[in-house]
Amino acid sequence: MDLTPQTLAAHLESIPKFWEHWRFVPWSSGPFRGVERNVRFVKDGILGPVAEYNSWDYIVWQAGTDAERQAFWKSVKAIPDVMTQRFLFVLPDPWAERRIRSFFLGLKGYAEFYAIWPEADSKGRYNEKIKDLAGLVELGLSLPEGA
Repeated sequence: MDLTPQTLAAHLESIPKFWEHWRFVPWSSGPFRGVERNVRFVKDGILGPVAEYNSWDYIVWQAGTDAERQAFWKSVKAIPDVMTQRFLFVLPDPWAERRIRSFFLGLKGYAEFYAIWPEADSKGRYNEKIKDLAGLVELGLSLPEGA
C-alpha cells in the first residue's frame, strides 16, 4: 500500500468491524476524525475496590493542520472521573512525538498527545506509553480494505 495521509485515513476508516472488536467507536471534532474508546480501570484490594478511574483513547487519522493541532492541544480540558486522555495522531510529519499536560497538578488527570507514522522501518518502535494503540494502527493497516 502506498502510504499517504489520504490512503491511510481511507484504509483505517474502511475497517469499522476491526475497531468495534477493540471497543472503539467513530469520533470527530472539527477537522479531526478517527476512533475513540473509554477504558475503565479498577484497582482491587483485600476489602474490595480501592480505586476506579477511566481513560479515553483516541486514534486520529485525519489530523488537521499544525495550527489546528496546536489549538486543539490548548483546548483539551479535564473530564470528571477521567485520569488519562491519550490522543494518537497518525501523520507523516513529526509534529509531536510526545506531549503531556496535567490538570491541577495531575489530580484532575492528564492529556497525552503522541504522533506516529507507520513505516516498514518503524514497526514496533514506538513510545512505550502508546505501543498498544500504535500496534492497533499497524494491525489495521495489515488487514484488507473493508475487512
